Amino acid sequence: MSTAISTKKTVSHYLMDLFNTYSITHAFTTGHPLPFSPQQKTFPITSLVHDQATVHAADGYSRATGSVGVCFLRNDQALPSAITSIATAKLDSVPLVIMLNQSNRESRINADPFSMSQALTKDYIYVQNHTDVLNSVQTAIERAKEGRPGIVIVEVNFHHFDAYITHKPYVSTKKPALKLKDDQANLICDAIKHAERPVVLVGGGVIIGQAHAELHDFITQTEIPFVSTLMGLGALDEDHPLHLGMVGMHGTYSANRAVHKADLLICLGVRFSDRITGNIKGFSPYSKKIQIDIDPAEINKLIPVDMPLIGDVKDVLAKINSKHLQKTSVTWINEALSWHQTSAKFHKVTHELLDPSMILTTLQQEARCDCLVATDVGQHQMWTAHHFRLRGPRQLLTSGGFGTMGYGLPAAIGGARKKANQQVILISGDGSFQMNLQELMTVSRERLNIKIAIFQNGYLGMVRQWQQLFYERKYSEVKISSPDFSMLAESYGINSGKAHTIKEAKALIKQAMATDGPFLMTFAIEDEKNVYPIVPPGSRNTEAMLGGE
Repeated sequence: MSTAISTKKTVSHYLMDLFNTYSITHAFTTGHPLPFSPQQKTFPITSLVHDQATVHAADGYSRATGSVGVCFLRNDQALPSAITSIATAKLDSVPLVIMLNQSNRESRINADPFSMSQALTKDYIYVQNHTDVLNSVQTAIERAKEGRPGIVIVEVNFHHFDAYITHKPYVSTKKPALKLKDDQANLICDAIKHAERPVVLVGGGVIIGQAHAELHDFITQTEIPFVSTLMGLGALDEDHPLHLGMVGMHGTYSANRAVHKADLLICLGVRFSDRITGNIKGFSPYSKKIQIDIDPAEINKLIPVDMPLIGDVKDVLAKINSKHLQKTSVTWINEALSWHQTSAKFHKVTHELLDPSMILTTLQQEARCDCLVATDVGQHQMWTAHHFRLRGPRQLLTSGGFGTMGYGLPAAIGGARKKANQQVILISGDGSFQMNLQELMTVSRERLNIKIAIFQNGYLGMVRQWQQLFYERKYSEVKISSPDFSMLAESYGINSGKAHTIKEAKALIKQAMATDGPFLMTFAIEDEKNVYPIVPPGSRNTEAMLGGE
């Protein structure tokens, strides 16, 4: 990986070349332009309102493109504002490089940014002079990408970007990947051969590791039924005939039942959070477990594993696919697929009552086939996981591990920078949306093709649901007020509309999709509509409440 040696140019000029070398085509900053004057015309940088949103935008861009997300924060005082978004990216293994403007360390009045971020980052690089900027940034990009992706902070004086230097070609420092040995591959093949009820559990690591083609080959050869975590949705088309749905707390009946009955569970890039496992003692109790993960810290952390494999899931699957793989028993396939018919029945509305499933189905029908879907966190996130059928990887932008409310709008801004006029459908709730609604200013200024759908029920819906189901309806601090979102959008120059009935909703969605640029839709949904299935706290996944709505 290299570029030709050139005459003396500014650090910022070489920095943009470096970004392009790593397929980073966009960056993000907060509040004011950076000192990149000539380069900004050839390397676009989007300025957001809030530091937290800036990091979320870089995160959304990275998830959408597979490239490292890059953002610039003005000073050490910006880091406390961004710490939630840094944690969000860490837990979902998103590669980010955060450029932090260097201030006088002796005069700092806030918490030290290195100490504050140490638990959340893979590395923290302090740049002392302008000649070290490029090598430091390249090291940060490589470090953010290698192994389990994560965040690297580069503390650098932004005035260094104006300095003139002569720079050598960039040379990739990528380390060779660990290779799966033949005897390990043979053990996996043997386990598949002798399994009567195998299941593949697909995690976010498959998407992060760009292993969807290898996964497709593996499933095609073996015909093993597979389930997904929230972060694994879209690794393969959700309507694949062998896909049983999402597993875990809000997973489908069929997915949770298959995992429970499995005698072999092949886990690909999975962290085994409590959202996936439910009560650990009851998680897939009869199965031999194979876990493939690039991060050794995730092996045997929560769930005992019989065959741990530390490595890149893409390389491991490619090696396994080269072997002779046994096809799964037709009896098991038919049994697992039959459970689709007894999955939780979602509320069938009558007359003119608005239902989230209908809104999401209509949104998908009217959206472009290459659209991205961003969500905030709450009931609408789970409804989206169930009802917006993802067709491929990197289509969904959502906060899984940290569950960050306010993630959706800035992440949608980042996703919208994947390519020119990239369509993004943002699904949010009236609670989550108010966490970062200031970024409507950014959406309006940049005229981004983001279609915003707000589910308005006047509650922090998921917390209200827990209080209803598990705390005897003792509601506390869950009733919320909201602005008139349509008037708010119009005040920013963004087209908008409201819907209270099915007829109005369908017409509004058609109007939004036919409108150039951003559009905000508000849907008045049932105030106490619940998400089902739901596994009660401390229960096994097989003890999910299916709902009687």
